[in-house]
Amino acid sequence: MAMLNFEKKYRVKGGTLLGGDLFDFWIGPFYVGFFGVMTIFFALMGTALIFVSAANGPFLGYEDGKVNTGAVTWNPWLISVNPPALDRGLAMAPLNEGGFWQIITVCAIGAFTTWALREVEICRKLGMGYHVPIAFGFAIFAYVSLVLIRPLFMGAWAHGFPYGIFSHLNWVSYVGYSYGNFHYNPAHMLAITFFFTVTLALALHGGLILSAVNPQKGERVKTPDHENTFFRDTIGYSIGTLGVHRLGLLLALNAGFWSAVCIVISGTYWTDSWITWWELLVAPPDNFYQAADYFVGG
Repeated sequence: MAMLNFEKKYRVKGGTLLGGDLFDFWIGPFYVGFFGVMTIFFALMGTALIFVSAANGPFLGYEDGKVNTGAVTWNPWLISVNPPALDRGLAMAPLNEGGFWQIITVCAIGAFTTWALREVEICRKLGMGYHVPIAFGFAIFAYVSLVLIRPLFMGAWAHGFPYGIFSHLNWVSYVGYSYGNFHYNPAHMLAITFFFTVTLALALHGGLILSAVNPQKGERVKTPDHENTFFRDTIGYSIGTLGVHRLGLLLALNAGFWSAVCIVISGTYWTDSWITWWELLVAPPDNFYQAADYFVGG
């Protein structure tokens, strides 16, 4: 891929966090760096282990004291890499008994984290702020909360989700029904609200920009003044060119953050149906201290 005419002046040495000049290079348009090398390593290792695990069949638990594995399949919808059994707690497991899942999880966290650090190095080279890697960090937090934080709090890697399409969907359904109606989870409510709101904000912003910079033949491209005026005419207020991007970032970060919180507090802070949580909140029992104990899973 040819280098764009303005890119050459930005391809300068320096700004690296680790590796110095040894890893300070590009492959085509992509900056690599030390963390880029580590991202490639973790991604390839994790992907290879998924195929190796699939070749051994999914771990289904124990039967008569022996490891029970499912049938080997290469159907991408059915491949599943499952976490260790509940009775193993937080211990390391043999490869065919959940060990593959543990190592793949380490590879995934390593790949995501090094990718974020690579973004930091690119920001340093360009003299930009760290908004993009920070935003990506919230996505990493959402993933880590599922496979590391919640299992640690609950005392077993078995509470992590399996790596598979259908098996992952089954896990989501199981967790949801384990706490009654998961839509009553207050953090889930916040997360869904932010997801819907950021979708609305992005649709409005994208539609506005396209309508301004993609005029009909013979018309001139409109300016930010036209964009601000549109929303002032529509709702009486315009957040502005910079403000709308701040709003979008805030909404997106909150969507990821509260989606992580909603699963972490299920089974740790709250172990009953989430409907009961609201019943106690709206109409607590006469014994206030008994209710307080119930709220923290006592």
